[in-house]
Amino acid sequence: MEPQLDPMKDDLPLMANTSHMLVKHYVLDLDVDFKSQVIEGFIVLFLETGSRYRRASSTGEEGCQSQFDETCKIRASEQGHVPVSNESACSSKMEYNDFAVCGKGGKDTSDKNGNHSNEEQASGISSSKNCCDIENHGNEDFLLVLDCCDLSVLKVEEVDVAAVSGIEKFTRSAKLTDVSKELANLRNQIVHELVTLPSDRWKEQLYYYTCCSQAPGCGALLFATGTWSLEIRKSGIQTPADFPHAIRIRYKTKPEGRSVTWTTDQSGRPCVCTMGSPINNRALFPCQEPPIALSTWQASVRTAASFVVLMSGENSAEPVQLQEGIMSWYYYVTMPMPASTFTIAVGCWQEVKQSFTPAVQTNNEFSLPCSQADFRLVFRLLLKNGIYA
Repeated sequence: MEPQLDPMKDDLPLMANTSHMLVKHYVLDLDVDFKSQVIEGFIVLFLETGSRYRRASSTGEEGCQSQFDETCKIRASEQGHVPVSNESACSSKMEYNDFAVCGKGGKDTSDKNGNHSNEEQASGISSSKNCCDIENHGNEDFLLVLDCCDLSVLKVEEVDVAAVSGIEKFTRSAKLTDVSKELANLRNQIVHELVTLPSDRWKEQLYYYTCCSQAPGCGALLFATGTWSLEIRKSGIQTPADFPHAIRIRYKTKPEGRSVTWTTDQSGRPCVCTMGSPINNRALFPCQEPPIALSTWQASVRTAASFVVLMSGENSAEPVQLQEGIMSWYYYVTMPMPASTFTIAVGCWQEVKQSFTPAVQTNNEFSLPCSQADFRLVFRLLLKNGIYA
């Protein structure tokens, strides 16, 4: 069984296998529904192979194999000093015969063990072992493990970044001249070129991140959810280097999710904001929590026109009307940050749009007018520190 933890007392398990794969950028595209108290949409992860795997692969195939033979030890060492059994450290109780794959018809077959099928279909793929089965490492599929809880994962798929118009500029690098023309390798090389662009090309980088996030899917990936993790694999892929480096996860939060609080403001109007504590953002989106996992992100959030969306982004977003009564807000961060620093608050906030002037005393009370940018900055600082007016 997975460990039963009290987030108020125990250290949280760090399930993500960041030594094998690192998320370099997140693209979130979400809808906020106050009636159902659910945030729903998709997140696209742009990945790179981790440093531990790169070191192993440099020693040759034999070294790579010995590295994978230590998968269980690595996963256990990343648990954040949470005492768990060998079984729970490797999620060996998760039954992968219920891994999902996109197909025709059917229902969401979520069960009490946390196994999920894609919303449209349930398949009968049989795979009774996982990456921690020490008897047969060489024939097992690689698992991407993300920190996740209190989420309903509906579908996971590979993204066809090679289908993006203009993306061919990322295939002209000298580093790609000897790369196989096999399409899967080409997609991974495109992602590598994109995530390693120099910082002075950040606008171009964000543009192509957006384009890639909207590219069509090119194959469903198998997945299963546990209490604290989301595990993803592609049949026949045994190494991080060959695993898809751009994946899209369709999901929705749960009203009882512990990363967000659905409440009301002082006027009784509905609002929602991230908690940050005690489980960070793992009930808001699948992510990587270990300290080594620093990433950039961008997010588009849609909600009713009467609401204002604030996030811990670098820009002051201006809403765009998509249709009558629906507005979209866009934020981004270009400096790599921990996923736990992502904050969001949606409510009927009042924005102060006056220009800044020194404080003046009126009727024995101080008035502190400030600009809209100042207001946003102060509010984000309050969000980051868990203080809400």
